[in-house]
Amino acid sequence: MRPAAGRTPPRRAGRPPRLSRDAIVGAALALLDASPAAPLTVARIAAALRVVPAALYRHFAGLDELLDAVLAEALRRGVPAIRSRAAWPAQLREWMASQRAQLLRYPAILPLLGRRGRTSPAWLDAAAGLVAILERAGLRGGELARAHLWIAETTVGIAMQEASLSLPEQVRSARASLARVSPEGRARLAAIVPHLAALDGDAFFDFVVERTLAALGAGAPLAPAQRRRRSRPRALPRGRRAAARPR
Repeated sequence: MRPAAGRTPPRRAGRPPRLSRDAIVGAALALLDASPAAPLTVARIAAALRVVPAALYRHFAGLDELLDAVLAEALRRGVPAIRSRAAWPAQLREWMASQRAQLLRYPAILPLLGRRGRTSPAWLDAAAGLVAILERAGLRGGELARAHLWIAETTVGIAMQEASLSLPEQVRSARASLARVSPEGRARLAAIVPHLAALDGDAFFDFVVERTLAALGAGAPLAPAQRRRRSRPRALPRGRRAAARPR
């Protein structure tokens, strides 16, 4: 039966795209591009692909594996490769700046770094590049471990704070709250607020990077236990103590 003249026949619903790991990750990244801060859920990814959520698990062993794949691609996407022939300070600047930029580009991936107390292998892969840079700076063993943790957590922590509240918004909020601060605290903070207002997120992060490089160039600080050991005078053997006593 033909449709009446002037009428358009109803369009049949097209088949959903064929599912694959790449298609699922691509759909998740498209959601991130459209709404960078919206929580990334299986229900949203499945709806974008016009399938039921259970269909996604035919291609991934579980939710952790799915989100790890999305996080890995999001951290790689658009991030310039660290220049292999650059000096280590330039490499460290590039690593810190590129990780911060990507985390701020997609704030929704920040909770995926350590979701439910589990560190994502995708983040560990990204952080492994930092280890190689610090090794080029001459760090080894405990010094390397401390510097790696310090720089990785500083970079992620600043990005988390900025994603929650930008630096200008932080300063405006602090100014609004000064009236409710103790007189002593208000007097101290009022002196620095104008200087904080002159900073933006990029300028502050540049300061963090440069201070990090300066600290590494001066050598990694001693651990507290090492400082205590070095500050204690060495005890003389018992036979030499008597000889050392003043007569």
